[in-house]
Amino acid sequence: MLRFLFRITCYAVCLLGVTVLSSGCAQLRDKFVRKPKEEVSAKRFYAVKEYDVRPSLELYTKRYVFWKTWHKELLDVLPKENSKKITVAVEQELSNLMDMRNMLTEDRAVLLQKDVDELAEIEQEIKSGGVTRGNRVQIRRKLEEIGRRVKRDFTYKKMGGKIRNDFPDK
Repeated sequence: MLRFLFRITCYAVCLLGVTVLSSGCAQLRDKFVRKPKEEVSAKRFYAVKEYDVRPSLELYTKRYVFWKTWHKELLDVLPKENSKKITVAVEQELSNLMDMRNMLTEDRAVLLQKDVDELAEIEQEIKSGGVTRGNRVQIRRKLEEIGRRVKRDFTYKKMGGKIRNDFPDK
């Protein structure tokens, strides 16, 4: 019995040895072989074509839809305690509202500037102190009020003749 176990053990060790020797150490050897340095090729830069974009009702409509979507996203994410999502949502909402303001004529832009200023204050409050249980309801009410005013007074359906011919920066 002992001799039988010895034979099986010898066969197993021999089989294991043959397997290890036949497979080689290619991967281990590759770790210690120096690889030639890759040549750094010159970076290619492509000329970007600038497009002459002018304010139009279509562009205003897109910005209004983006604003509306980010406004809804901000109201949805406000109860959750994800400060990063809240910050991104308020930044995007403010950016789209400012783009809308830049496309409007002076008289309408002044009216929208009040909402932009209020939203900028909310953004600063969120970035500086964050959203807490104490100010969450207050921020939500301000956002809902801004949303109602913008939806009532600055919808793209009412802005037909109130779009500028060119952006104010140019």
